[in-house]
Amino acid sequence: MAAGGLSKFVSNILRKKDLTTDMMRKDLTKCLGFSDITFLSIGSMVGAGLYVLTGTVALKFAGGSIVLSYLFAAIASALSAFCYAEFAARIPVTGSAYQFTYISVGEFWAFVIGWNVALEHAVSVSAVAKSWSGYYFDSLLGHKMRDYLLIHAPMPGGIVAKYPDFFAAGIVLIVTIIVATGVKFTSRLTSTFAALNLVIVVFIFCTGLYLSKWANWTTVRGGFFPHGFSGTISGAATLIFSYTGYEVVASVTEETINPNRDVPLALLISISVAAVAYISASASLTLMVPWYDISITAPFPTAYAQRGWVWAKYVVSLGALAAMSTTVIAAMIVVPRYFYAMSNDGLIMPWFKRVNEKTGTPVISTVVTGIFCMIMTLVFSLHSLVEFISIGQLLACTFVAFCVIKLRYEPNQIANLKGWPPKWQLTAMLPNFQPDYEHHCGVIKDSIMTSPFGKYFAWTLNFKPGVLPFYSLMLATFFGAISAAMFLFGFKKLKEAWFVCLVVIFILLSKFFLLFICMFKYVQSVFIFQVPFVPFVPFTSIIINIILMFKLQHLTWIRLAIWMSIGLVIYFGYGYRHSKSRKQ
Repeated sequence: MAAGGLSKFVSNILRKKDLTTDMMRKDLTKCLGFSDITFLSIGSMVGAGLYVLTGTVALKFAGGSIVLSYLFAAIASALSAFCYAEFAARIPVTGSAYQFTYISVGEFWAFVIGWNVALEHAVSVSAVAKSWSGYYFDSLLGHKMRDYLLIHAPMPGGIVAKYPDFFAAGIVLIVTIIVATGVKFTSRLTSTFAALNLVIVVFIFCTGLYLSKWANWTTVRGGFFPHGFSGTISGAATLIFSYTGYEVVASVTEETINPNRDVPLALLISISVAAVAYISASASLTLMVPWYDISITAPFPTAYAQRGWVWAKYVVSLGALAAMSTTVIAAMIVVPRYFYAMSNDGLIMPWFKRVNEKTGTPVISTVVTGIFCMIMTLVFSLHSLVEFISIGQLLACTFVAFCVIKLRYEPNQIANLKGWPPKWQLTAMLPNFQPDYEHHCGVIKDSIMTSPFGKYFAWTLNFKPGVLPFYSLMLATFFGAISAAMFLFGFKKLKEAWFVCLVVIFILLSKFFLLFICMFKYVQSVFIFQVPFVPFVPFTSIIINIILMFKLQHLTWIRLAIWMSIGLVIYFGYGYRHSKSRKQ
């Protein structure tokens, strides 16, 4: 009985989603075109990462090599964006990584991803609002707000803020109202801010090169790698947050007029633009002033002031305020849509799924998100908020890449997932959908079975199609993660032969299981966009994301554990019993 109960419990938490209702639902308004989601993505990317994180990463981790940190983060994000683009073309419903995980690996993991991504974007709303208020706007006023509140409303400091930032809370309130009015108006506003910000980035690059001193990369203390290459990688792990605009786009696919065509193209363009902007601006900053003189709070305005260009401080501050406005708005768009999707599935309380008929937005989710973000803005310090950023997105990207490989080698996925409508309905709902594809994927390729070596693979016929590729993927990921951890944390032991042999063995085992996956048939040319070179591209994304998670700070993992504890109470106390998948 106990074994049977445990088996049923595991089966319940790993149940996969019935997509019928989501595909037929028309609650959210389809009003976003290609230019809307492209500028929405660019605006959410080229924002807080540039003006908030650049100073911190350059000073504490990377120095001049921050340009490589941004490049590595861009590569990791591009690989993840490929995976997001494929799923967005396959499943144009709101919820992004949460939805992708739900249909691929089950309910519990979907809740974990949805819960953490929602928190990360809520934290980013609070963190960027505090930067908007304290480090840019208040700095232009001579820090009068800070000085007044430190005297009349002091707080302990540390994890908690030194004073309640009421102005930042007011920014969150205004953004909440803007987002609640409708996604079309919001996207137009972010497009305007994004265009202004790109002009300021060009200004930073040109003037920064004029003021540059190559000695800041070569002869100053520590040179180009003041904290070593390890610091560069740690910086890349933090800067992943800078490229999370693809999460915003993937979250509004249900509100996009032609998601199959527009979403993949918008993602690729926005990451390319963001990478060029980040690398050029950070290069200008670290060439203008030595890395140890870079300000964490307002890096660009302070750098211009140090070089005697005080007037440029105000120009750059204008761009910073515009950029951070788009970041706050974009992050505020994501969180309510995650709560909306999770509420629709019964995993959190039902009022989160209520949609305003006039605006076509999940207004209750938006209001609750705004209140939550305002509380965090008033209570926590910017430093404690920034430390939490990135881990949720890295987890989501890892799961999405994993799901791309898993679904590619499973037969009848997407077309015949449990609960999907007949093919004629699918064709009507998904433009350019081609339902007549290979039904025998997930088994060894015919060319191998008919070869002289085919007899050695006869044992694979004892398994259901797709099972062996899935197990192989899990083993490849496991051994890849172990080898990455040994390399990162046991770098000093690489001089010892036994340690090197162990690392090589784990790497070879990971490659063996990855190559074994390649021997199976997979789904091809079904949708407009597919990740190229599967399983290699998504698997590379998985390993890079795992490496970056290893390099995050310890406090980030502690805060993740606390947030997950709250989430597990909600899931097992409410979601497990009220899940629509359980009822079906």
